[in-house]
Amino acid sequence: MKIKFLKTIFLLGLVSSTLTSCVGDDDYVIPTVYNYAFNEGFSSSPTGSGSNEVAIALEGWVNYNATATRLWHARTFDSNIYAEFSSFYSATGTNDIAWLITPALDFTASTGEVLSFATKTRFSNGYPMTAYISTDYDGTTAGIATATWTPLTFTTPTADDVFTSSGNIDLSAYESDNVRIAFKYTGSKSGVTTTCQLDNIKIVKN
Repeated sequence: MKIKFLKTIFLLGLVSSTLTSCVGDDDYVIPTVYNYAFNEGFSSSPTGSGSNEVAIALEGWVNYNATATRLWHARTFDSNIYAEFSSFYSATGTNDIAWLITPALDFTASTGEVLSFATKTRFSNGYPMTAYISTDYDGTTAGIATATWTPLTFTTPTADDVFTSSGNIDLSAYESDNVRIAFKYTGSKSGVTTTCQLDNIKIVKN
């Protein structure tokens, strides 16, 4: 086994020498390997089209509208699936406070957690989405109103029809086994009706 191991090292050395002799330092990039605490792109969610809205129903997630019946739903465009909400399709006279909340996440066994996600707007007449973090939410719809939700600051789109990264959001201060991230759409048929799309929710840990 030791001889085979040394032979492998020798061969790898030859390959490495060959590669480095043929290319310059700027000709290749070593890929970054991420350690995800959470990664959701909604790719497994059934999608609707037109007036047919298929609500997000992923395991552990809470999808709830506190003032109406419409929920965050899954859409697809150019083979990409994402979550979407717009008050444009809500009934006249109604308001929307639509929550989409992640499953409970355990941060006690990791450090340096960083959150990122992407949002896109369409037909904008105001930005409708806010994001929050909680460590005391009990996972019920009734518990949304009684939990402590701390607002998260993130980068929002400056133009329609372009997915915009939230930027890196430092969550390292939250050492809990009950961390929840919430996305809340607030709008109404007579007020903000902007279509908001949400995708690629990721938490990287050390």
